Amino acid sequence: MNQDASMREKLKFIMLLAKALHHYGASADRIEKALFLVSEKLNVEANFFSLPTGIFANFNLPGEDEYTSMVRMDPGTINLEKLYLADRTVDFVLDEKVTISEGCRILTDIFTKKPLYGDLAVNISLFFLAFGIAIFLKGNLYDAICSGIFGLFCGFFTSSVKVESVDTITDALLAFGVSFAAFGCEQMGLHVTPSIIILASLIYFLPGLSLTMSIHEISSQNLTSGTARLTGALIILLKISFGSFMGAEVAKGVFPATFSIPEPPMGSIWQWPAIVLVALSFVVIFQARIKDAFWIVMAGLISFSVSSFLGAKFGAVAGAVGCGVMLGAGSNLFARVLKRPAMIVLMPAITLLVPGSIGYKGLNFLFTQNAVDGINTLFHTITIGVGLVAGAYFGNILIKPKRTL
Repeated sequence: MNQDASMREKLKFIMLLAKALHHYGASADRIEKALFLVSEKLNVEANFFSLPTGIFANFNLPGEDEYTSMVRMDPGTINLEKLYLADRTVDFVLDEKVTISEGCRILTDIFTKKPLYGDLAVNISLFFLAFGIAIFLKGNLYDAICSGIFGLFCGFFTSSVKVESVDTITDALLAFGVSFAAFGCEQMGLHVTPSIIILASLIYFLPGLSLTMSIHEISSQNLTSGTARLTGALIILLKISFGSFMGAEVAKGVFPATFSIPEPPMGSIWQWPAIVLVALSFVVIFQARIKDAFWIVMAGLISFSVSSFLGAKFGAVAGAVGCGVMLGAGSNLFARVLKRPAMIVLMPAITLLVPGSIGYKGLNFLFTQNAVDGINTLFHTITIGVGLVAGAYFGNILIKPKRTL
């Protein structure tokens, strides 16, 4: 049925699918592979080139000149529900349960569909994310509460301020405000650890996932996309590091110095509830369906357990490799059994382990003229990212992916 559809309908469906996959967080290699497989199923000869800011498609039409399409897009925002709906639509079209024209209509409706969770729910989730991360980083209760409040403030700021001239420096402004407030709390005698508060409050804005995705894309020979994404992630890290450094310096000059001893950290037993809290916050932040919440929490607990155990025994890099293997194989098994995109569990779980926070610490060392520690920490960031990617590749060998996403 769909094999006999007009070429115009086929091309429209393919490009709508390209926009959906790009916009909702798929990496360049996944996008290109998915589009190639769909084109092959529809008997369309095509080549694709995906970048973080656009997609190029070249089609060899029988009896006609070559047709090239270019779509300029901003870097995507993760929406796991819409990614699932787009993936399901592809299955329906290829299985001929719906026509290509109906598939185009469904994809168009996905673009206009309201998010599962509004700005208020996402902002509240940022409070719980920062609160849980502070405990995860071995902070005390004061650290967790301050982190949650500052994370909530960051969420409201980014969802309410939409001025184009400010948008390019939003990351730096947030980092400045959080750092100023964190060091201000310490200077006024509150028993907190500013470094934990800053890192936990800004964890959502750190480009750790982009760093890991860029390494993955470079490893899969998507050199242009990987390099562009890596450069963008490093620039964001620079803005956040510079903003937090300036906030700390201003706070130390404004507030009178007060000697304050931080409260002891909460017990390690609290890290497990914190991981569950963080995983549940990812359900809302990444716009995942409630049906997938259980699997996202399980993936978070497994990734944390494997990483902690192997990291304690063999080091952080070995822990990253082992966790990558577990997540790569587990997400493929999830996709095979439940017929859902592997990214639903892979993306939130790997976000817990990405090296963005380590890269942030490395740049802070550089800003304080500690070049040796800064370079060592940045190199450690890269090795952990490579370890995660390498582990995921081994996981794909153990359980081969049946689905592209």
